[in-house]
Amino acid sequence: MRGAVLAAGIASAIAMIWGAAAGRSDVVTAGATLFAVVAVLAAVVTGRQAWNWSSAASRAPLMPAYVALLQTTRLATIAYAWGAVTMQGLYLTPLTGLRWQHGWQYAAVMALLAVASALFSRSMKQPLPGENPAGWERHFRWAMPLAGAQGVVAFIGAASLLVSGKIASVRADWAANRVFLALAVAILAVSLASLIVQRRLQVAGRPR
Repeated sequence: MRGAVLAAGIASAIAMIWGAAAGRSDVVTAGATLFAVVAVLAAVVTGRQAWNWSSAASRAPLMPAYVALLQTTRLATIAYAWGAVTMQGLYLTPLTGLRWQHGWQYAAVMALLAVASALFSRSMKQPLPGENPAGWERHFRWAMPLAGAQGVVAFIGAASLLVSGKIASVRADWAANRVFLALAVAILAVSLASLIVQRRLQVAGRPR
């Protein structure tokens, strides 16, 4: 599913930048929606697959949790990278003619979050059969708090955009608001999948 999300991200970014350059807010909205929908579907599929690994968790508790955490972390990396690239294309290039003083700041934050997620993912070397789980407990211990924090921030961000009506704004940040909403929906879905799956696998892996 990561390939589908990556492809959707590239198509979405191109469509949004083209739409902004052409003054087509409907195309920008459609591009953002495309990415959000594919990211949500990928999170659901990933969560469903990992949910069915609970029987294996009792036999090899490290591996299912490792794969689930790795997949959701990589989905989050793609989502943040999409946000950073799209924001840069919209506001930091001459392609669209859009100007917003905070565009580079949000693009930089999204890029930093993408790098942080990628580094967390790269630090997770695949556990070997019979390997001492002590070295992996740190990753799993951080997984649920990080996913929970991401989910809360994403939910608050999406809710504030919808309640405040900023998503319908025609000011300079109109395109950025579509990026924010799509990214918030994607991260919320990935975070929920990670929380549910990690909890499920933890319970399944407990000795009986």
